[in-house]
Order: sequence, then C-alpha cells, then structure tokens
Amino acid sequence: MKKVLMLDGVNLSIDDLKEILQGNLDVVVEIQDHVKNHILQSRNTVDMIVQKKIPIYGISTGFGKFKEIYIPHQEMVDLQKNLIISHASCVGEPLKPHIVLVMMILRLNCLIRGFSGVRMSLIESLQQAINKKIIPKVPCQGSVGASGDLAPLSHLALGLMGIGQIWNDGQYIAADLALKMHNFEPLEFMEKEGLAMNNGTQMMAAINLETLMRSQYVMNAADLALGLTSYALQTNYHFLKNYSKSDNKSKNIVFNLIGEQWTDQIKTNPKSIQTAFTTHQIIRQSIQENLRILEREINSTSDNPIIDNEQQSAKSGGNFHGEYMGILADNMCIALQRLCIFSERRQERLVNSEIGDCGLPMFLTSKGGLLNGYMIPQYTSAALVSENKVLSHPSCIDTVPTSANIEDHVSMGAYSARKGLQIIQNAEYIIAIELMCAAQGLEFAKIQLPPKIQSCLKYIRSIIPDVKTQDIFMNQYIEIMAKNVRDGHINHLMEELQLL
Repeated sequence: MKKVLMLDGVNLSIDDLKEILQGNLDVVVEIQDHVKNHILQSRNTVDMIVQKKIPIYGISTGFGKFKEIYIPHQEMVDLQKNLIISHASCVGEPLKPHIVLVMMILRLNCLIRGFSGVRMSLIESLQQAINKKIIPKVPCQGSVGASGDLAPLSHLALGLMGIGQIWNDGQYIAADLALKMHNFEPLEFMEKEGLAMNNGTQMMAAINLETLMRSQYVMNAADLALGLTSYALQTNYHFLKNYSKSDNKSKNIVFNLIGEQWTDQIKTNPKSIQTAFTTHQIIRQSIQENLRILEREINSTSDNPIIDNEQQSAKSGGNFHGEYMGILADNMCIALQRLCIFSERRQERLVNSEIGDCGLPMFLTSKGGLLNGYMIPQYTSAALVSENKVLSHPSCIDTVPTSANIEDHVSMGAYSARKGLQIIQNAEYIIAIELMCAAQGLEFAKIQLPPKIQSCLKYIRSIIPDVKTQDIFMNQYIEIMAKNVRDGHINHLMEELQLL
C-alpha cells in the first residue's frame, strides 16, 4: 500500500519522510484544501504587481547584480525560464533519487504556505511529478547556500521543464522523453515562479534529514555497544559522573542492559567508558535539538521575495539563506565524530590485552599468530575516525563572495550537509565494528551474562560468526552489521528488549 502524505505547509515531520529517506519511493502526496485560498491570494498579489508595472526584485527586475534592470512585461516569462536554464550549473555525481524526491516534497510544502506567489497549476504539476516519481537528475556540487540551494533546485526545475535527465527504472534518460512517457506537461514558469522554484534550502534540508534519521539509529546502537563493551571489560561504574535516571537516556539504556549492580573487580578505568555517559548524552541532545530546528525549517517559507498579501507587496529578506542548515550540519558532523572517537578507543581496549587486565586474549582470538581475529577491523575504525577529523571541520566558517559581491556572505551549508552523510556512514561502520568486537569479548569473558546481554549476543551471533578458532571475511560481516545499524534492526532489537 502506498504511503499517503498530507501536506499543509506546517506539520511535516521527519517521521513522515522516514520511509522515503530509507529508499522507499512508493508515496503519494496530497494537499490540504484549507491552504489553497492563501495560494490563490498570493498569486493575485503577483498579478497585481505585474499589471501595475511595479519594479519588484525577481518579478520585474533581473537577478543579483542585475536587480536594478527593469524587465518589460513581454519578457517576464522569458526571465523566469532563463533563470532556471542559466542557474542549473552544478557538477559532480548526482544526488540519490530519494534525496531529490524529498527535495521536491519539501519545496512543495514550502510553496503551499502561500508566500511564494505561484499559480495553483504549478502546485498541482509539482504534486503530479512527485506522485508519478518524475525525479530529475541533480548533480551534488555547486551550491554555496546563499540564495539557498539555487543551482541544485534549478536542476530540479529544469528536469520538469523537459531539459536535462530524469530517473527512470534505475537509470537516467532524456527529460523530454521521460515527461512524454509519464504524460506530464513540461513546466512553463510565469512571473515569479522560476524564482519560487530555486530559492530555498531544500537540498541541504533533505540531506540533513537523512543524516539525522540515521543518527538516531547510530546513537542508540552506540549506547548498546557501550553497554556490551563495558560488561566485557568489567568496567567499574562507581567512577562515572553522576546523573539521575531521568536526564540521561544513554545511562538508562546501559543500566537497563546490565542491571544496577556494578562490579568492583575492575583494575582499569578508561576515559572512553568512564566519561561515555556524559559524552553520549550531549551527542543525543544535539541530535534532538537539531531535529527540532530542522522540522521548523522544513515547515517555514524559504523563498525570496516573500509575497505579503495583506499589504499586496513583495518583500526581500534572508529567508532563503542556508546558515541555519549549515551550522546544524556542522554541529552534527562534530557530534558524530566524538561518538566515533569514543567507540574506536573502546575497540582498542577490547582487542589489545596489553592495556587492560580483563583476561581477554589479544585481538579476541584463541589462536593468536595463526589467526588474526579483530586486529584489522580496529584499523578500519582508526582510518574512518581519521577521515572524520577532516570531514568534521566546519564548512560554515568559510565564505566566498559571489554574484559580483552582492552575495558577500554565503553559508557553504550545502557541503556541510553533504559531508554529514559521509560521516554518518563512517559512524555506522565504526559502531558496527564495536558491536562485533564486544560480542566476541563477551564470549571470552569469564563472567555471568545478564539476560538482556545474552539476547544481544544471540542476535549478533545469528548474523556474525565468532572468530575464536577461525578467521572470517571481515568486510562481508562488517557490511552486514552496519546495514543492521543503518536499517534500524539494532534499534528494533533494543525496543524488543525494552532498552528504549
């Protein structure tokens, strides 16, 4: 059954988009009837501005440095077409189709708020394109996040004009051919409508939505890994910073997993465990706060100029700027990197018997020398953590002026968002490797395992073989475990065990 997504410009959430972000494109969007009157009023205001020949940016003037040039009425439609064609200048690999589909839904959700001045027919055409899965090819590089994602959104609009390429049955084909196959009339933009299609933050927002959705799964899996590793290493929790149960979910998960009877048998207390609850909790809080900011953004008007129906005018402002999205993405990159650093250090404790006193064999194998156990997966985590160090450097602290210095400050938020996707992928691998190492450590540990830890170990062993007496093709199993993290299966396991 197709998922039906009701849009009203106000109440769209990450949960509404979760299935699409996971690659399921089988969705239909519908528009609430009560928003249509505001859309019509907004278009009437644009028509009035055009009729009265009032010089308004982007409606009856050029763009950027050309904002002082008045465009005659007979050329205003060409102005919008030229805008899209000329601004579709991105390069590089195309965004994944599900990201572009989310961009289309987010743009539609913005336009139906009734502050963009577009015709109802354009709204209906964009809705039809979404429902028919007419997904344009959008290269990922080229947005500086100033007028939002100006260039990527131009590619999106261009495809719906029948120019460029459209995703079709696993490959890209000529856009004009794809539109004919879907019986879709190519878009023709009237006054203000080209500008309404390409002034917004929808690429940054769509990518950030995927990163944050996956971050929730990674965060929970990291807490599970912390609990399993801690028990395998017999960590003394009396030294942990004190938090009440109500204000630290990460601590609650581990308490629930292990039980509250802490052991006094430990001889080492690594900071990667000792301070983990504090660190995990602030990362969890960052994820939740960024979700709130992002959901506010996707239900806001991201456009320029904004149509004011009450005063029957158009007002320019910074509503399309990407600073919100850029700082949010950079914040997530830094937070996720901290999670990865802690996990890799715990892995070192599990595989290196020389720095602990827990009785675990070197590299978690009983035949060291002949077998290598988990020697090299820890290398992989170290390599990914090192990559993240570069990727987590904030993009939004940079700016390169554009448009003849009219855009003298740009957000660079698009790259902040794109590198967030790479970091979350690295994080999924790193946490997956810790889960594998922790499971092996638990099997070597000469301790009684609590019931919920036994259940976790049973689950991991159902997909990952042990390496006590054999070496295994690690890549294959790291990918399997990472997919279990990414697709929410570890999250589901934690829900079944009432850890969440």
